[in-house]
Amino acid sequence: MKNIWIGSLLLLILLPLWGKNKAEELRVIHSDKLYLNKVQDEQILELYGNVHFWYGETEFHSNRAMIFDKQKIARLDGNVKVNNDSLALKADSLTYYRIPDQLNAGGKVYITETRKSGSFRWFRSDFAIYNMKVDNVTAWQNVSSYDKDEKASATCGYAFWDRKNGYAYMVENPVVRSAAEDTLLVKAEKIEFFDEERKLVATFNVLAQTRDYKATSDFLLYFLNGDKAVFTGAPRFDSDYASAEAREFYLYFEQRKLIGAELVDSCRVWFSEEPNAPKSNWVNADYINLGFKDQAIRDFKAENSVSYYYLQSPNEKRDFFINSASGSYLEARFGEDNKLQDMKMRQGIKGIYKFQDKS
Repeated sequence: MKNIWIGSLLLLILLPLWGKNKAEELRVIHSDKLYLNKVQDEQILELYGNVHFWYGETEFHSNRAMIFDKQKIARLDGNVKVNNDSLALKADSLTYYRIPDQLNAGGKVYITETRKSGSFRWFRSDFAIYNMKVDNVTAWQNVSSYDKDEKASATCGYAFWDRKNGYAYMVENPVVRSAAEDTLLVKAEKIEFFDEERKLVATFNVLAQTRDYKATSDFLLYFLNGDKAVFTGAPRFDSDYASAEAREFYLYFEQRKLIGAELVDSCRVWFSEEPNAPKSNWVNADYINLGFKDQAIRDFKAENSVSYYYLQSPNEKRDFFINSASGSYLEARFGEDNKLQDMKMRQGIKGIYKFQDKS
């Protein structure tokens, strides 16, 4: 083994021999100390102090680096920074494999994508692999991320990001949070995101929660462009005023606030007129459409195989009564005070009405 210190002029003469073409060319811009070692038929370039070099079309910075000519491997340590196109990577240590053009990073990994619009997306993790050839990123252990366009952050144990196809997924306790005022939180066993469609998919043990409501299911499909969410697989919805179950839920939002819901097949809704009060009123049907404002139900329509129960508690302005009936169609409206304004039922009506005897 030979250890040779190289002056900068000689270095500039020798280094072009390391790359047979531009993609493999090594260009050292700066290093406080440089050594060239030869071990059998391998040449090893050691760089120490304020290291800065280009390997092909990728730029590297670090405190120390060892570059293996024949193996086409570069090992960097200490304040590692890598720049390639629109992606930048920072880490405590890194190994670059020229073939297959892959970066393996460890220790306080920070990956940033900067877009032409000025927007950005970043990942943090303990470990990460960036395969530049196919343009995908794999990150694991203490993974966190943020997307400026979506105004959302995420955490998980393992994440994969296919930049070329605009697809990402997270597993191992993934959680997505909206950075908006009324924060949306989504948990599941697996969460996927599709850039082009701006679509989030969550599968198994799904929980979607905001300040206004909580929904659980086996599957969630959330369209950010259309402000629409689809829940299937034993979905359940709970808020301060209502609870619901059905085979499928469709939730509709305006500026990420819940404004409506559609329930399909085997629908059941329990509701109250006061927040956090017992939900003693209920409606069953094959289809139910609910309108919301400020968490409370403002109206609903129920169709096919409809049955309901409604209890009106007495006060100074209204009398006590209980109404239970069945039919093919039911429509109800509620006032700003969340009290029932009117209820209409049509087709095949069978009902029972109970009033308080004041005599």
